[in-house]
Parts: sequence; structure tokens; C-alpha cells
Amino acid sequence: SVFSLAPQPLLIHLGTLLGDIIPCDVYQRHREPQTWAWPSGTTVPGYLIREPQSKTGKPALVLSLSATIDLKRVTSVLGEGASIWTITVDAPHNDLMKSREQLADLRAVLRRVFDRIKFAQGQSAVLHIFPAAPVCACVEFGRVRMPKADMPWQLYDQVNPVGGFVPALSIS
Repeated sequence: SVFSLAPQPLLIHLGTLLGDIIPCDVYQRHREPQTWAWPSGTTVPGYLIREPQSKTGKPALVLSLSATIDLKRVTSVLGEGASIWTITVDAPHNDLMKSREQLADLRAVLRRVFDRIKFAQGQSAVLHIFPAAPVCACVEFGRVRMPKADMPWQLYDQVNPVGGFVPALSIS
């Protein structure tokens, strides 16, 4: 069982260290009601995948689940030519994850998107990752990474005193 609270890049890195070979139950600290238990009877949101029109720039993946990330925040870091992929839901919010089924669906979506980005951008390109997601989603994001097959990652973190996203961790 994994009960985690930390900055999002560290949670993603934790997930890469855990991997998905060994079974693991990842939990979310819920705000309403305040509990670690998964509520019953929740519905799975439809995850939306937005692909860039041009796939020739630096590849970026925006995980916009707990908040909406304005793509200008990404282009201010990577430049206007970035190829930005987004995984989001209709109404991002910080108490989105309410079930194991939502995490299972997210893992399936992530695997498909990682494969599509790698096919479009190439195996050796660095994937720039901008997360705004619940803690359990960040851990699972890292767990689905295939260390021998997936692209290298550059993780970013939002730092308000600096005025936006800054590089936080590299995973090769």
C-alpha cells in the first residue's frame, strides 16, 4: 500500500522506482470527506487526450487533472514550437480521484499516450512533463513508465516565487 504526500515531481519519481511489476495499492488523501479510504459508488471521468497539430517541436505532456494548465505556461518554458500533448477531464479539480477504477483507466490512457508520443517524436527525444494532478495519479504516472522502452523524462514543478514552471527532475 502506498500513502504519499510530496511535490508532484517526487511522487512521479517514486512511481518510477516502484514500477508496475509488483502489485501495489496506491491511495489518495481525500479532502471531502477527509479520509484515505476510497469512496464507493463513484463514476469514472472521461479522460480527454489532446494531441498537438504539429509534432515536430519539443514534446511536452501536460497532465491537467487537479487544475487547468494554460498552455502559455508551457510555451514560456519550451518555446512556441513545442508539441504539447494534454491529458485532462471536463472539469479538473483537486478532489477528482475517487476510485481505484479511475486510476486503472488513467493508467490505460497514459500507456496509450506514451506510445503515441514516442511514435511521433522518436525514442530518444526528451519528454517534458508538466503535472497538475492528485498525488495518487502522480505515483501511477511514474509506475506505468517502462524504463527500458520509454523516452527520457524532464519533470517540471510550479514555483510561484519564480513565476511558473521550473525543471525539477530528470529521469533517463
